[in-house]
Amino acid sequence: MQSLDLIVPFPWFLNKSMDFMVNDQLVKARITGSEWTDHWRPFLARIVELHRHHPKRLMVALVGAPGSGKSVLAEQLYWLSNKGFIPSCRVAALPMDGFQYSLEYLSAHSVTQADGSRILLRELKGSPETFDAQLLREHLERLRAHEETTYWPGYSRITHDPVPDMYRIHETDNLIIVEGNYLLIDREPFTGIRNYFDLSIFLEAPPISIMANLMERHLTGGKTVDEAKEWVKRIDLPNARLVEISRDHADVVIQRDRQDDFRAIFWRKEVTPDP
Repeated sequence: MQSLDLIVPFPWFLNKSMDFMVNDQLVKARITGSEWTDHWRPFLARIVELHRHHPKRLMVALVGAPGSGKSVLAEQLYWLSNKGFIPSCRVAALPMDGFQYSLEYLSAHSVTQADGSRILLRELKGSPETFDAQLLREHLERLRAHEETTYWPGYSRITHDPVPDMYRIHETDNLIIVEGNYLLIDREPFTGIRNYFDLSIFLEAPPISIMANLMERHLTGGKTVDEAKEWVKRIDLPNARLVEISRDHADVVIQRDRQDDFRAIFWRKEVTPDP
């Protein structure tokens, strides 16, 4: 049987609201009928086909700029798996944000800027240097080792701190999706992280949507409008440009439109299954 034949042509949830809790916040999403037929269904068929060659565990990196919607897409894939719409796959959706250093750590450590001045890491929160990349590597190694049980940290946008052992991954979870900004970049301390994954996905969204999502995120998190604008300009946009450079390392690029629907999916590289 062809993999596409395993994906339901007209599932019941099309055009209906899909509600998720993402980082302690309620997010509403949907999948339209045309979106499912043109993009989702063939995409999931390719995932199922790849999983046939990685029956124990398929490791997927989901990358995109801050505010591009990575967390929502990961939750959609988890939901589809949980409802049985990705045959033979049991998804675990995990955020990279859990590997940010704690606020206590960020407030006690600083880095030297180009002009020689020192700045606390908390003023750069979300930038590559504010993540514990070594701890991320250790957890990825455990996932690839397919241990009976693996724990993974989450992140709270209420406390603005990581939450240790928030996720429990069982050995039966055979499609692992890790979403984050820096999983594909060639820059220390993240160099080589992408080698832990069997498939890498880059999610693109219109700049206006990214800006709106970032502003809403910061306002919900307690910043004023001026503070949110300053943070987006000083931190989020430079980080987004860094992430964009890593697009060339992705196997597949998913483009979203201003309504957050899939506009196109490009398989930029032919993924070769392991023998």
